[in-house]
Formats: sequence, C-alpha cells, structure tokens
Amino acid sequence: MKIRLILLTTFFYAACLFSVGYADSQDFTVTEIADKVFEIKDTVYGEKQIVIASSEGLVVLNSFSSQLTAQRFKAAIGDLLKRDDFFYLINIVDRLDRCGGNGAYEGIPITGHKGFWDKYKDNDSAVTAEVNGMIEMWRWKETVARERMPEHEPGSERAIGEQKWINTCQKRAEELESGFSLVLPTETYEDRKTLELGDVTLSLIWFGTAGGDASTIIKIPELRLAILPDDLLSPLHLAPYPHPRFKKLDIARWIQVLEELLEGENQVENVLLCDFLNVVWSRDRAHLHLDYIRRLWNAVRKADSEGKSLSETYEQLSLENDFAFVKQMPLYLDRGDQWVRPQHNGHIKLFFLQGKTVASAIIEEALPDSLSLALSQIRRLRAEGTDVYIEEAALNAIGYYLLNEEQYAEAIEVFELNVEEFPESFNVYDSYAEALMKSGDIDNAIINYGKSLELNPENDNARQMLEALEKQ
Repeated sequence: MKIRLILLTTFFYAACLFSVGYADSQDFTVTEIADKVFEIKDTVYGEKQIVIASSEGLVVLNSFSSQLTAQRFKAAIGDLLKRDDFFYLINIVDRLDRCGGNGAYEGIPITGHKGFWDKYKDNDSAVTAEVNGMIEMWRWKETVARERMPEHEPGSERAIGEQKWINTCQKRAEELESGFSLVLPTETYEDRKTLELGDVTLSLIWFGTAGGDASTIIKIPELRLAILPDDLLSPLHLAPYPHPRFKKLDIARWIQVLEELLEGENQVENVLLCDFLNVVWSRDRAHLHLDYIRRLWNAVRKADSEGKSLSETYEQLSLENDFAFVKQMPLYLDRGDQWVRPQHNGHIKLFFLQGKTVASAIIEEALPDSLSLALSQIRRLRAEGTDVYIEEAALNAIGYYLLNEEQYAEAIEVFELNVEEFPESFNVYDSYAEALMKSGDIDNAIINYGKSLELNPENDNARQMLEALEKQ
C-alpha cells in the first residue's frame, strides 16, 4: 500500500531545485568503511548514505527526507559503484526524515518494522504534522546558523562550514516544501527477519523504542559486523538519547539485543554507527555503552524497589558516587562534564519513570480529541492517591504546543492543571496568562500576570504584558 501526501506540488518548482545550487554526481565520494559496506557522501551538503554491496545486488539503508535527495544519491551510487542492481531498501529508523525518499526505490522490496507501517498507515494527519515540523525545524536551524555567521572570520574554516550548514538546512526545507511523498515498506517484520543475499546474510533485529523512535539493527555474521543507527549508540551520547517527553523505552530489549551482539556466542567484532556519523567502533568500545546502560537500568530499578525518590536516586547514582566510572569513558574525556552530566541525569529520570504513571504521557496519548478526559483522569488518579508523576516543564511544553496550534481552549486546560500542581511557580502563571490573553480573556490574563509578578518581581515579561494589557 502506498500513501502519498503532497504539501505543495509544481513540476516547475521541483525542476528549479535541481537546476539552482544542486550538485552533480561528481560531487559525491565513495569510501569502503567495512568489507562490502560503502559510504556515499555528498561533499556539497555533507549528507551520507550506507550501501551494502552483496553478490545479489545493492542494499540501501534509509532514504533521507525527500525523494529529490534520494534520487540524486541513487544516481551517484550507480556512478561510483559502477552497478545499479538495487536489490533492497531497508528503513532502519521509523522517522519521515529517514524514509521520505522511499519512492525513489519503488520496484524493489522496501523493508521496515511493522511499527513503522502501523504508525503511518491511513494516518495522513500524523504525516502532515511531522513534515510541517521538519520544515519548521530546518528553517529555524537555518535562521540560527545565519545569526551565528557574523561571529566567524570571513573565509575561515568555521565560516565555510557554517555556510555549508546553512545551505543544507535551506535545501532540506525547500525539498520538503516542494512536495512530500511517503511510500511505506512493502515488507515488514516484528521481531526478526533474515535476508539471504548470496555472499552475505543480513539479520534484521528489532532494537525497540529509543528516544521517541523505533529502530532496526542489522547483523552481518559473515563480516562479524553490526550496523546500528547512530542515535542508539553514538560518540556523542552515553545511551539512546533521552526523550524529553518520558516516552516508553524498551530498555530491557536494548540490553538483550546488545548482549547478543557484543557478548553472545556469535558476537561481532565491529559496530558501524550509521546515518549521520558513520563511525566504526570495536566491540570493546561499544561494550562500554552496553555496560553503562545495563548498570544504570539495574541500579535505577533497585533504587525504586527500595522506595527511593527520584531526587535520592539522582544523588546515589551521581557521577560523584556509584557512577563515577563514567568520568573514565571516552565520551566524558572527549566532551567534558557539561556535555555528559545532563545526559546522565536525563537517563536516570527516564529510566526511573519507566512503568510509572506520567501525566504528560497520558495527555499526549489523548491528543487531539480526548484532552479533557485525560486531564480528568489525572485529577482522579491524584485524588485516589496514585503516584502520578507531573513535571512542570513537560506540561508547559504541551501547553505551548497547543498554543502554537491556536488551540487556545485546550492550552488553557493544560496550563490550568500546571497552576493547580505548581501554585508557587511564577512561570506557570505567566504561561497561563499568555494563553488567556490569546484567547481574548484579558481580565483573567491581567490577574494571572499579576500573580506571576507577585511570585517573581523580576519577571520582566509579566510586567511588560501587564502594562500593555492595562492600557487596553
């Protein structure tokens, strides 16, 4: 089945994208980063793609966010590898920015996890929201980079790199704006799937949900190589990056799969972290991160079973106490305390909250149609004495999401719950007042800006808004 969502389509505009500022295949390079595994790199925009060259044909991993980029890479792969026998496309991450170019490979099997199919099948609204979010993200990143440009000396390496990043952000946004077409996998699997490709075997293994996304890893026994998306293990992160909304994470599954790869009877020797970085680690290097994940998961579960609070768990598992060994890990030695400590604390929190009742998760699952019911459920659970985890920042983020979508009544409902739960926070009143103001309820907006200012006399935003509203 094929879903196509066109946001804005004109053949002329798409043609212009190719003819203005777009590189030819000569601007690509190829590197064999492991036996039979190649990295194709666009030297103009820095984008990369992994291709496995089997005796049965070429296997491509992921397909970028747009069909335009995927088509350019497909042509470059053929030119550089001197073969165009494309045999499989594998979606190893269920995000639209990594599979939006699937349409360039129609005619060959496209394989992905069943969760990917379920996530987007007959769900045009989810596709639309995610694509619009990507466009906003790339435009925002472009703006931030342009604002940074004056800080760099003209002609310097930093200035050249910044301009390259600006061009990349601009290109990605323009491609998405010119039209988005989603082609879902033609083959799916749930736990494991094996692809026999002559001289190599690809074992697809479900890694589970991590950082808000669901991921597949690939084990190639003949090469003693595992391929993982680099948002699972990365030179930049201790573990799959913490998701700010406390999503359900398959941590036990992560450990099981990594143990199979790195400690099992048929353990691999190397791990390729692919997608953005394309770094090859030794088994021992990857094992440091498995050890961290496993030790943290067991320690958090033990602390929870002993009745320790989240704050007590932070203290016990800090980098000064039980997890001081983190300071000897390559990531800490390379990036320093300010980079690693917030990540570690984020992992503690998310690991601690697994299996618990989290207010923000209840609300997000209820959006967009059942928000009032979700808020009633949270209040009822609180009244019954259930240990519901409510975080001010998480509710505020949801409230502002609704506010930006101009769902004022819904935003007000969320901010009201935040005020109930955190009556001593000046910020919740400030946010609540903004929602009331935008909904047209000026009198109550004035009241709540006033409460915010009482709690924090240095809240300049509340003072300025009060002055403006009172003049009205």
